[in-house]
Amino acid sequence: MPSDSVELRRAGPDDLDVILATVRIGFETFVEFAPPGWAPRTPVDERARTAERLRDPEAWVTLARAEGEPVGHVGFIPARERRVGDAPPADPSSSPPVPGLAHLWQLFVLPRWWGTGVAGTLHEVAVDEMRDQGYERARLFTPSQHTRARRFYERRGWTLGEQRRDLTLGLELAEYRLNLSA
Repeated sequence: MPSDSVELRRAGPDDLDVILATVRIGFETFVEFAPPGWAPRTPVDERARTAERLRDPEAWVTLARAEGEPVGHVGFIPARERRVGDAPPADPSSSPPVPGLAHLWQLFVLPRWWGTGVAGTLHEVAVDEMRDQGYERARLFTPSQHTRARRFYERRGWTLGEQRRDLTLGLELAEYRLNLSA
């Protein structure tokens, strides 16, 4: 299933349930490396925040579809002041933006599509869009024990920053940074 058979389109509020389903499946794969007893967040936990992001004119979210079905998505937002481990504020816009810094909010691909190039394609279009929007740098947070994701980002030039426990997710997260002018 090559990635050239994948169609990309901007996502919007009508795609909320599709995106939540992809996130749920992605989070379910975290049990492979999460501590015993860890449980993924539920779509109910994420629904309001994700809906808000999909309505946010500053958010950029793209959906990948293949064979008539959604297979993944990627999204970024302007970065706000937040350190890894900090719980997200109730109102994300209450934190000051970090000039020139994009936050790769999510990149999820359904496991059946792992290794097909879909994630690389989604990553590439997101990074290109960050540059087109004038961002100079990008950051992301991924679970520290998620070796597959970490290798993916490191192969694409992201560099490791801080690692801290995230109270909301209940996992150790690694912060990665990418210089977009390189």
